[in-house]
Amino acid sequence: MNNLSKLGRFNRRVFCAACIFVLSLSKKQSAHELKTIKANWCWLGALTSSGVTIKAKLNIEPNEEKNYIQVIYSTTPNLSSPKRFKANSLDKQIATFNLNNLQEDTQYYCVITVDGRRYPEKGTLKFKTVKVNQPYNFAIGCSSCAGGTVSGFLNNGVSNSSIFDIIREYNTPPLTLFIHMGDLHYKDIKVQDFQDKDINRYRKAYDDVLSQDSQRKLYQNIPIAYIWDDHDYSSNNSDGNYPGKWSASAAYREQVPHYPLVEAVDKIKGTGGIYQSFVIGRVRFIMTDNRFHRDSVDKEDNPEKTLLGKTQKEWFFQELLEGNNNQGLIVWVNSVPWIAGNNPETETTEAWDRYAIEREEIANFLQKNHIAQKLIMISGDAHMLALDDGSNNIYASEGVASFPVIQAASLDSIGSIKGGDYSEKPIKGRKQWGVLHFTDDGQKIEVKVELKKKNETKIEAIFTF
Repeated sequence: MNNLSKLGRFNRRVFCAACIFVLSLSKKQSAHELKTIKANWCWLGALTSSGVTIKAKLNIEPNEEKNYIQVIYSTTPNLSSPKRFKANSLDKQIATFNLNNLQEDTQYYCVITVDGRRYPEKGTLKFKTVKVNQPYNFAIGCSSCAGGTVSGFLNNGVSNSSIFDIIREYNTPPLTLFIHMGDLHYKDIKVQDFQDKDINRYRKAYDDVLSQDSQRKLYQNIPIAYIWDDHDYSSNNSDGNYPGKWSASAAYREQVPHYPLVEAVDKIKGTGGIYQSFVIGRVRFIMTDNRFHRDSVDKEDNPEKTLLGKTQKEWFFQELLEGNNNQGLIVWVNSVPWIAGNNPETETTEAWDRYAIEREEIANFLQKNHIAQKLIMISGDAHMLALDDGSNNIYASEGVASFPVIQAASLDSIGSIKGGDYSEKPIKGRKQWGVLHFTDDGQKIEVKVELKKKNETKIEAIFTF
């Protein structure tokens, strides 16, 4: 065979190989294009008198021009006379719906449709709008710390405990909101930078949490207000020195339905905290971020040492003044124990006594502005039920400035007692949570506190403001 024949055969082989490669790519591309697009999970949050935010995770990144993604909602369970609302944004497989112009104090039912495919396949998502800045009776659930049992760690730091079903099914009355005070999971993520590969680890953590049937069903039937603590921010006892906090913060904004945030994620400016506030009835809820700006616990206590950070503290003081001037009650959602340093047997590094000067500064502010008499605190981190009526909560240098403190945890983590003393003896354990009933006659607000293990009330108290 001459060289020209050999060259021709070689060229034909190269041509055929190229054709096969192109066809293979084409098939892969077609398979991707033909892949059924659907919602994997969703959750509801940022509840107001006229709206709610829904975040839905899609199985593939959509082409907005080809895939019509919307919420269908109605005031009836069978979705009669429905209204339709297209996703406000599509980013990294997350569809965000900011429903607005809804009727106040009204029960709504909805489903998500993606290319005509319904989510959930059976039943609906549910939420009830509230009243704001007027007398209103409602109840909220609260707890923290899910995934720290032995079985939880074997399940990769997430929980599918029956406690989530118990909270969802509570109906005396049905809960308006569930406040999650941190440790949504125990992934203990550690990353070094602010880039997509690091953010992906946080995205995967949310996927893992919301793949648990009991948790997902809770957050699809009761809107959530969620603030992180250490294990879902990074790892145990993590603080503002964590180099991956920008990734944690970016993922939170992307994946979690939340109320408006004060700070943007900006590594140069050092911002990215997730503190936020909202009002239901005549009650202002203030959720502080106790991790992002926090100094190391090992730093010697001095007037500059901070758990909240300067910017957040200024915001916090302003929120306290707003609540004192415009609402009848303030609920401070504070993720770590406030009462601590009095009992060596329950001493912990994860409490406000390691930031005692800042704690005194806050107490003095409450005293000076007559705010303590309109304040109640709910906290997590400690895996226990505990309550103090204010008698062990006296940290102002002048005056008293005491207020009730409630500890409600853990959802599904091994029991522990931190801080104290408390006027009600702590009960450590799992499958524990709290219910706060707010009854407002326009003159005073009564708060009935029930701290529960499963369905059984273990600690009960009533406070009037």
